[in-house]
Amino acid sequence: MEFDLTAVPPRAPQPTFLVVDPATGHINFAQANIDIPADCATQTALTQADCQFDQWLQTLNGFPTVIPATAPASGPLDPASATLGENVVVVAARAGTPVTDVAVSFDDASTSLTVTPTQGWTLGEFYWLGVRGYANGVRDASGGEVVGSPTMALLKEEGPLTCVDVPSPAEIDPHCQFFPVVAQGSPDATTAAERLFQLEQVRLAYAAAHGFEAVAAAGLPKEEIAVLWGFPIHTNSVPVLVPPTAAVPHVPADNQILVGVQGPVDATTVSAFALPATRGPVVVMDLMAPAGDLAATFPPVAAQYVPSVGAIAIQAAAPFPAGHLIALFFTNAIKSPDGAPLVASPVSVLLTLTAPLVEGGHSTVSGISDAQATALEPGRQGLAQVFDNPAVAQATGITRANVVYAYAFVPMVMP
Repeated sequence: MEFDLTAVPPRAPQPTFLVVDPATGHINFAQANIDIPADCATQTALTQADCQFDQWLQTLNGFPTVIPATAPASGPLDPASATLGENVVVVAARAGTPVTDVAVSFDDASTSLTVTPTQGWTLGEFYWLGVRGYANGVRDASGGEVVGSPTMALLKEEGPLTCVDVPSPAEIDPHCQFFPVVAQGSPDATTAAERLFQLEQVRLAYAAAHGFEAVAAAGLPKEEIAVLWGFPIHTNSVPVLVPPTAAVPHVPADNQILVGVQGPVDATTVSAFALPATRGPVVVMDLMAPAGDLAATFPPVAAQYVPSVGAIAIQAAAPFPAGHLIALFFTNAIKSPDGAPLVASPVSVLLTLTAPLVEGGHSTVSGISDAQATALEPGRQGLAQVFDNPAVAQATGITRANVVYAYAFVPMVMP
């Protein structure tokens, strides 16, 4: 199981609390020495789409509820040996309980073990994930043992990797027993000292967060861990959008749409946009209406939050036109009871980017597969015609910056 922070890009478990700024509580890739520039158009280190997506991630106080957790391996693993609760342990640290509502698989394209939440990670929770290796753990595709990386071995140490506490890499004694371990993969002694110092900060962070203790309580002792990682989930409520799963708009009738929301919503902040001048945060558009016909473009609708089903219900005055492409937008004016705005799910963010999600047949966003990016790109292009239309922005008040839900689909009544 790989854990290489020096690889470009890093071959390490994701997501990780190591990129959360302890001072602000927000994701900050500078914690991992990754600079996300303010101007994505002029930089060349990342694709523009990757840059824009990472900018959004840095606005969150934790990772998205639908994000899969991944741990890279140096070769194919036997998925049947990745048994949940035994060889793959997931713990909700704040609740202090093992997690069972996840699916474990192996992704051949990225050679990564993948853990996907079936109902979404819990808002505000912190998760630890551990993979059992060695004689009693996960096996590779040919039945052999799977082991941990040198980095993981170092993170298991009880004492400082620098042998004694030092304020900077320059103070590390090259005779320290752990120095040769990192020196083998370093171009020079200075780089080796810097890497060892960085690993000591990671070891201290793991110790302070009690990750090893969390998975040990769930039956995975430290000595059998091949890889361990942890991450927090953001606290804001979020409208759910995970195509092509069931987490997309529900259409119980030809004039009604329900959008599920994970987390509480202040019902008084939910209202619909209506002509001529009511700027409600729920906007419904018929993208196939005749050009210039605002009455047809914005059909009369009402919107309310229905706590019993945890959804925002949109009720149209008349059935939506059969076969028409309907776009839904929610803005961050919708809030939870504590006054915090709803945040977008990753798919909504991808659909609002100005940069293409696919170039040369390949995804331009890390963590998004070629197939996923290819499926989403037509929707992004279609919605761009809405976002880039000054008349729509002036009439509705929706912008890329304030939209927390964006989706376009042909409503079909659920059976």
